[in-house]
Amino acid sequence: MGIIDRIILSIYTFLLAFLSFAAILLSLRLIPLELAWTSIAHMYGQWEASLVGAVFFLVSIRLLLAGLRSRKAKDTIVHHNEIGDVHISLDAVENLVEKMVRHIRGVRGIKVKVALATQGITVKIKAVVSPESHVPTVAGEIQKRVHEYIKNTVGIDLADVQVTVENISNDFKAKQRVE
Repeated sequence: MGIIDRIILSIYTFLLAFLSFAAILLSLRLIPLELAWTSIAHMYGQWEASLVGAVFFLVSIRLLLAGLRSRKAKDTIVHHNEIGDVHISLDAVENLVEKMVRHIRGVRGIKVKVALATQGITVKIKAVVSPESHVPTVAGEIQKRVHEYIKNTVGIDLADVQVTVENISNDFKAKQRVE
């Protein structure tokens, strides 16, 4: 459930709590019956009251559907073997690629996105490389090593490995010294 649905649910719950409290007070005869009938009679024939009712109805339907909506399962790669199935999440593949690419000489920063495609999985890498390195060589090395690493570790061939060099920078994340 998104943040908008949560805000709507909070307001909706508050209003229903108010109406429930009013029903309790009415049933315990703490609110005069004439006040309740006067309030209901005042709403009779008012288009504003029907608009409020329609909004409450639509909010109810929206919250009902948001609650029933199934969570989308994480995309996984499935390997079948004689014992059973092995599911490897795409997040796990992203982490593998990220850790491996960080160790390639000339790479200063990395962002990885893995997605399922009809031909297999695609890996999109956004990299920051050092200025003293040859960019096409580093990009080719990333592609080659990612393809081999995923094939050897996960056991599948990649459909595509896209490398985008976003920046050329010599900045290192400075490690803080403990004194």
